Amino acid sequence: MKRLLPTLLVLAVCLALVPATPAKRKERKKEAGKVQAAVEAEASPVTATLQLGQAVYEVGQVIRGEATLVNRSAEWTKIPDAANLPRDLHLVTADGKELAPEGAAKFGAARTTSLGPGGFVGFAFDATLLFPSLGKPGRYTLAFRPKGVPPVETSFQVIPAFDPAKRYELHLATPAGPVTIELFTKDAPEAVHNVVSLARAGGYGDPRQLRVRRGMLALVGHGDPRFRFPGEETSLQLLAGTVIVQPAGRTFREGNTPNLGILLEPRPDWQGKVTAIGQVTEGLEALLQLARVPVRKDGSGRPVSPVDLRITVREKK
Repeated sequence: MKRLLPTLLVLAVCLALVPATPAKRKERKKEAGKVQAAVEAEASPVTATLQLGQAVYEVGQVIRGEATLVNRSAEWTKIPDAANLPRDLHLVTADGKELAPEGAAKFGAARTTSLGPGGFVGFAFDATLLFPSLGKPGRYTLAFRPKGVPPVETSFQVIPAFDPAKRYELHLATPAGPVTIELFTKDAPEAVHNVVSLARAGGYGDPRQLRVRRGMLALVGHGDPRFRFPGEETSLQLLAGTVIVQPAGRTFREGNTPNLGILLEPRPDWQGKVTAIGQVTEGLEALLQLARVPVRKDGSGRPVSPVDLRITVREKK
């Protein structure tokens, strides 16, 4: 080994002195350019903003967005040509594939190359027109990378479109066994639409969302707690296994929330006050077993230990 060390050192020095190939030099120059551009962008007095209207969209929905450049300094400053800013939008798919916009020339802000102190310029766009691939469900990241300005990005999700003519089921994977819930779209189309969309977006996937209440298991829908949708009157009997959406007030007439309630016993006293959206067709025993888990003593109904519940939506044939 001692004999080999001098030879290896000489070999390493020789390799270091070998001139780089044209391709290698081009690659190094490109990387150096990226570093230089990043340094210049960080020093820029101009900042970029990128906003979408929401975090979840259904296939076929318009995905409206706004991209803006703002001059934060007290001096006039140069900016990229605003008329070509849409070309600086890029879409990144869940598997890391990056897509350039199509038809970017149809969008633009103004033919200006400088901004005054506190000035801004921007443009509105429909991301589905720039990126046709958004017609497929998936998770995406939209990036705005104007030249010489720190980039910004925002993530969102596209889920399958809800079809009121179809029949849907919720499938719950629980520690006590599988549960199947048939949803009644014709009886409560607004409520079923909201629940299906939230489930597809992962809104019921947090193990801390389960609540154990007297005669009922509740699943708190993840999202804005202020979210409401119109209430619907249903005539379905409230039996063990009936699934309801919890009203925002005393009755559904004050609007409904995306919080689910799975009845474990009949509740005729709630008839005409809540919106029923489905019925457990398999796994009621598993739900009764879940209702026996230890809960906190603060009256919240939260289990002492989080319960792993995975909910998926299936179209019923």
